Amino acid sequence: MAGTDFGHAIGLPRALSGLPLSPLVGGYGELLSAQQTLGLRHLGELLTPPGGRLRLLDGIFAVTGPGRRRHVGPEVLRSLRRDRPEPAAAWLLARLAAIQDADPAALRRILLYQLTHLLQDHPQGELPATAAGFGVDRAEAAALVQAAARRARLDQEQRAAAESLRDDVLEHRIRSAARRAALLPPAGEDRPLAALLAELAARTAAADTVLAVARRAEEQGHPGRACLHYEEAAALAGDCPRAVRGLVRTYRPEPGDPGPPVSVLVPGGVELRWPAEDFGDTRWRVVRLTRGAPAGAPLAEVPGRPVGGVLVDAGAGIGEEIRHVALPLRADGTVDGPPLIAAPLSVAPAVTAVTAVDGNGWIGASWTAPPDAVHCEVTLTGPRGPVPVPPVARAGSRETLRVEGPTPGRYAWVVRARYAPKGGAERGALSAPVTVPVTVHAWPEPVLTLTALPREAGGVEFRRTGGDGAEVRLVRWPGTTPAERAELTAAELPPPLDWAGPGWTDAATDDPATSVAGTSVPGAGVPGAGLPGTGGPTGHGPACVGHPPPGSQTVVSAVSVLGARAVAGPSVLVEAPLPVTGLVLRRAAPDVVEVGFDWPGAAGTVTAAVTQDGRRTELAVARSVFLREGLRLPVTPAALSVEVHAAPRSARSVLASPGADARAELPADVAVSYELVPGARRGLRRGPAVLRVTVRAPGDAPGPDLPDLPGFVLVARGDGGRDPRRPSGPVDGPTVCRVTGAELAAAAASTGTGTGTVERPIDTAVAPGRPYALRGFLLGGSAASVRLEEPPLPTLVIR
Repeated sequence: MAGTDFGHAIGLPRALSGLPLSPLVGGYGELLSAQQTLGLRHLGELLTPPGGRLRLLDGIFAVTGPGRRRHVGPEVLRSLRRDRPEPAAAWLLARLAAIQDADPAALRRILLYQLTHLLQDHPQGELPATAAGFGVDRAEAAALVQAAARRARLDQEQRAAAESLRDDVLEHRIRSAARRAALLPPAGEDRPLAALLAELAARTAAADTVLAVARRAEEQGHPGRACLHYEEAAALAGDCPRAVRGLVRTYRPEPGDPGPPVSVLVPGGVELRWPAEDFGDTRWRVVRLTRGAPAGAPLAEVPGRPVGGVLVDAGAGIGEEIRHVALPLRADGTVDGPPLIAAPLSVAPAVTAVTAVDGNGWIGASWTAPPDAVHCEVTLTGPRGPVPVPPVARAGSRETLRVEGPTPGRYAWVVRARYAPKGGAERGALSAPVTVPVTVHAWPEPVLTLTALPREAGGVEFRRTGGDGAEVRLVRWPGTTPAERAELTAAELPPPLDWAGPGWTDAATDDPATSVAGTSVPGAGVPGAGLPGTGGPTGHGPACVGHPPPGSQTVVSAVSVLGARAVAGPSVLVEAPLPVTGLVLRRAAPDVVEVGFDWPGAAGTVTAAVTQDGRRTELAVARSVFLREGLRLPVTPAALSVEVHAAPRSARSVLASPGADARAELPADVAVSYELVPGARRGLRRGPAVLRVTVRAPGDAPGPDLPDLPGFVLVARGDGGRDPRRPSGPVDGPTVCRVTGAELAAAAASTGTGTGTVERPIDTAVAPGRPYALRGFLLGGSAASVRLEEPPLPTLVIR
């Protein structure tokens, strides 16, 4: 209908006869990214001041008021750039000015393309008010909305193709451009797009024609001629996969041609290194070919330019076999001359951090497997050829392998990573081998058992089995004791015990008169140890004598050493307690003995042994109890002896004797008692009092068992007081009666029961005046060992 076409009465004739389907500008993606950084809905918002409007039917104008508008050309864009200090806005305005300089219609085309999509994406895009909301002048809003409604709608894939089409053409990626063009709807009234698509179709047809000629020459056995045609096809379509693959098949370098680049696996991808020749300012298009990919599959182009002759390809697939082809380019981007073709390369990263160790009868290796590897293949070669290896053990990315029983010699581990098959291949790619040599050394024989045997004079004799052919050291570990048969180095061993003998001698039997068998001690229950031990008493094997310092407690470990290698052996706990000194005995009662001594150092317990009447009784005494309460032992009145020695701090200790035990003897309990017997009554008076002295000793035959009995004296003291004070000693007053020790012994022996009595009259003539007090005392060298029993005090006062 007349009057319904867009622009029929507005602006120049056919000014907007068809809205663009593509911006058709190179680097549109960069423009779009900068626009989004600035938060612009479309580029027109950068060209108008706040509150201004945009007109673009017959050119780009910024409307700033009624009747005031300014044409936006390159110079205006540059002036706007000077007014916008932001880096993103300044760059974007400079880029738009360059686009305007190259093509005055390009910026208008970009603006129409963007506004069309904004209107088509808006739910009310058919209303002129919507276009006015995007900053379009109201005089042109209705026409723009009507035109946008008639233009074909593009989905996301089509928009991406439309916006990248011009880049592909400029870079001579004709095959990619053709694929993008196939996604677009018919150009219709978009004449610039139609012209571009026609040119693209012509170049595609020309490339197909040349490819057909090249294939015929190759089939006829003329690779040189075919190579020239493939090169011509690559010049027409720089991204033609058939042309590039044909070049790889047919190109043969001639003398003087530059060498190919070298592809090398590096962390994060593949590094392509150009030969040492100087290629000046040559531009390159580098593509990656993958084995197994379809012949017509699009080429994978490596982005970026070589820097210092090196280009990194981070897009190569793990496990694929690839080949890089570098195509030289002219200034306009077309292929110029034969390619540089690198050798095939398997993108199979090798294992890393490979380490190899040897131990006592084994050899091992560990490595870090690449995350994409399916498994690792390992071989071990030794002096006698290949060695069978067990399956690999894996913990995360770290893999380990251990082989038991290799003979000493030189070995080599070879580890390769296998990847899953790609592109229909039967087997996956295999990485380059990583070879690690290792030497299996001879290790010492371990010590099997270790025993300790107490000897005289505080000595300890160590005996062992095993360790043949090696140096066996006795050591004390400063920290945690290594487990038995742990593999060590000689450098990490502590120094040998300074109190052990210098070497081992043969010992065939124990001497029961001088030794007590010891055992090797497991670490459980041993302070400071964590040591496994084995064995028990043994009378065979080499022996070594040592004298541990008094008061020490030592976990003694045996270690076998051969060269720089050592093997931990069993351990035994040796304790050398301090001797007990100052032992004294005192009979507190006929059946109680008080024992006193100096506590031996840090000992926690002592053992007191009482021998009496042919029986020996042992008692453990704790330090805290002894210091708080002392030691009182129940006994009989018979003679006895007491031995005291420090007890071991651990039940597993082998005790080194401190020498002679502390020993004291106490004779039988002999008691002397006395009493005053009133004299016989003679009328109204009594005769003089009689002193009765009784001796009591245990046993049926006391005579030979009695000590030399002390003598007994009775002294008197009177001071004229009503209650005279008792004598304080045998010379504190006159002696009123005396009985010799011989008389007491004779009296006890005469009865045959150990008890005898001697009576003596009191010599009152020497006594002081009445009242006076009497008291008896024992005199002689054995007085301290005889107990004196005194009668009640009132009976000893004479009034």
